[in-house]
Parts: sequence; structure tokens; C-alpha cells
Amino acid sequence: MNKQLLALIGALVLAGLGFAAVYAYAQGAENRAFEGTELVPVLRVTAEVPTKTAAATLAESVETVELPRAAVVEGAITDLAEVEGLVTVGVLVPGDQLTVAKFAPAEDVKADAALPEGMQELVVPLSGARLVGGDLVAGDQVGVFTSYGDGQVTSNPINELLVLEISAGNEVAEEGSAGALVTFAVRTRDAQQIVHAMEFGTVWLTKQNDATDTSGGGTVRLEDVAP
Repeated sequence: MNKQLLALIGALVLAGLGFAAVYAYAQGAENRAFEGTELVPVLRVTAEVPTKTAAATLAESVETVELPRAAVVEGAITDLAEVEGLVTVGVLVPGDQLTVAKFAPAEDVKADAALPEGMQELVVPLSGARLVGGDLVAGDQVGVFTSYGDGQVTSNPINELLVLEISAGNEVAEEGSAGALVTFAVRTRDAQQIVHAMEFGTVWLTKQNDATDTSGGGTVRLEDVAP
């Protein structure tokens, strides 16, 4: 065996030992980060799940993970038996924690809403937090809140907006959480306001119903909330 081959083998061995050391350190750092923190088991989605999927079929699309209690979403479930006989009320995306609110009896899950005559379809990407925590399905009504950082202005220009569809989207980088694509039925003016806020500000949605009181909103500026 020549010297070059011996040197190559030695280098590979050293590289392997180095990788093992780095991996062990990383695992130790993760364990140290959770040291003293109460960990809670929850079910987390690993693959996209369509609307109206039976809970009984989700075993291969979820995993059990342990998270700090403060990071666990309200209503999180630890066993699919807790939602036995129910179906998903919207699309589940990888990274979602399974909660009771994401399931309902099959007869209660709304079908895709149709585009009303004279309206336009508008699709926007939103993260779980801005998407009412992902608790929206086709047929829901939402309010749209827009914020602009430069002027520190927030307003509620649109209400009773119809959601046509919720589908899985890409991860929203700035929030590090799974996102979704929301399809709205909009009038031209509404579309302009939403697109403008998506391009130059931020958009938040609120879930509404027929009894929601939307009066007294207006525009809020920094001087209105600063002490």
C-alpha cells in the first residue's frame, strides 16, 4: 500500500471522526437548550394533507414530537384517537401541530366556495399567524387588516371577504412557519388594496361571521397607541 493511499485513508478517518464530534456536540447543545424545560408530546404534520381527510388515515402523515409547553398550540392533540371519526376542515401543511379545531364531522365541512358573479379571484400567500392560526376553510368570511411600517399605520379596509380556497404554500421565511395560499373572491378595489399591502406592507386576516361588528375601526397611527 503506497503512502498516498495511506494518507487518503487517514484523511477520511479524521473527517469521519470530526463529523461525529460535531454531530455529538449539536445533539448535546439541543439537549442543553431544553434542560429544565417541560416537554410535551404533540402530533405534527409531516406531509401535506387535503381537506376532508379522515383522521383515521393520517398515521403516515404525522409524527410525535416533544416541544416546550410554551410552544404547544392550544387544543393540540397527542393521539389520533382524540379525533376519531372526524375529518380535516382544511389543508394541513408540514410543520402544523394537530389541534382539535382542525377536525370536524364530515357533514359539517364546507365544500369549496364558488366565485360569485362579477367578482375576481385573488390568491395571496400568508403564514399561520396572519391566517388566523390556519383555522380557515373555504366559505368562511374574513376581515383584512393592513399595516405599513414606514408610516406605522394600521387599518381595516375590507370586511366580509369570501374565502374560496385554502391550499398549501411555501414556508414564510420571515416568520419561519408554514404558510398557505388563500384564494379570495374580491372586487377590483379590494384586490388593489390587498395587493398594495402585500407588496409594500403586511396583511393580517380575522375570521368573521354574520354577527361580527365591524364598526368603529378606522385607521390607527403611532400617536394613537404610543403612551
